[in-house]
Amino acid sequence: MTRQVRCECGYTARGRSDDEVIALVLAHVAAEHPDLAGSETADDVRHWIELVPD
Repeated sequence: MTRQVRCECGYTARGRSDDEVIALVLAHVAAEHPDLAGSETADDVRHWIELVPD
């Protein structure tokens, strides 16, 4: 199954592993939401991951 996290801004991070999605989300937050960078951890993001059919 594919893993994904949807940001409130409309961005969707998708990947084959939790670690891949977490890296994408943290990079997105750093680039697009710098005011939130550092306040969200990998553990926070892990709880947001949804499983979706391939």
